[in-house]
Amino acid sequence: MNKVPREKNEDASSRGDFFAQFPPDDRNRMKEIWELSADAGPPAPHSSEQEVESALLEVHGRIRTGGRPLKRAGQGKKNGWTKVRWWLAAAVVLLVFGAGLLLKSQTISVPRGELATVTLPDGSTVELNSGSQLWYSRLFGYTNRTVHLDGEAFFEVKEGGSPFIVSTQQSVVRVTGTQFNIRSWSLEPSRTTEVTVTEGRVRFYPEDLPEHSVMLREGEFSSWSENMKQPLAPRSVSVDNRLGWRKQKLMFNEQPLVVIFQELERRFDVDIELTAPHMAGETLSAFYARPKHVETVLKDICRVKGLRYSRTANGYRVYK
Repeated sequence: MNKVPREKNEDASSRGDFFAQFPPDDRNRMKEIWELSADAGPPAPHSSEQEVESALLEVHGRIRTGGRPLKRAGQGKKNGWTKVRWWLAAAVVLLVFGAGLLLKSQTISVPRGELATVTLPDGSTVELNSGSQLWYSRLFGYTNRTVHLDGEAFFEVKEGGSPFIVSTQQSVVRVTGTQFNIRSWSLEPSRTTEVTVTEGRVRFYPEDLPEHSVMLREGEFSSWSENMKQPLAPRSVSVDNRLGWRKQKLMFNEQPLVVIFQELERRFDVDIELTAPHMAGETLSAFYARPKHVETVLKDICRVKGLRYSRTANGYRVYK
């Protein structure tokens, strides 16, 4: 099911995220241009998102075809600006009538109990698991190919001139053209990011320590959590098992009960309350081909762990 992106407003406090989309060499210039645009007056009263998108497409087209750079005062024709810097100058025009719209992110939120497939502006596709959220700058495809993920997703990345970057909870996956799966839920206690590659190669590293990266190849898996300096050394895994969620499969490999119940909540769109907190860290391994009802799984968990469950208004209560 293709979900329609839901826009998320970004206020002044989040402009740092906006500027972070640019390469370091151009970040300061963009900030200068942002300040200059403040003197240009208020946005045009009837500017729409469609007008801003059209302007972006026009500017992008000129960049791709080698459009003539804008001159700066005191400079001749050979001014030395890169194509990106030319866009930064042209961005002043866009900011005059569409600054607010440019500072919004495109956000895709997948409801619990559903899966979604989206196509990004560069032609890359992303399959999103239940309860996942993906967001990216409106400038995606123009100045960068960076997306942010909270959840689980399978990426098929189109080759392009700029790297494709997936930012998760304090970790980064960087590729050009490849296929891979990322699992990174911010609400899970371990706050772990897991990467599985099905085609090509990806570079995986902590956000603040890019020099501590690992390179994953087809059929390999690695993970990283906040208490680690470097992701685990890549190892071969069963890709089909790791990507089973795409076919409605359910697999747990020595997962804590609290994580398993979170997965069941997302998959079946129910609430599960564990009233035996001392059991939250108990681990369990299990596999289900295509479970049709959450009670199928709950019964097995309770039998193995000596627990019981009962229905509530919105789901289930699990107790000792």
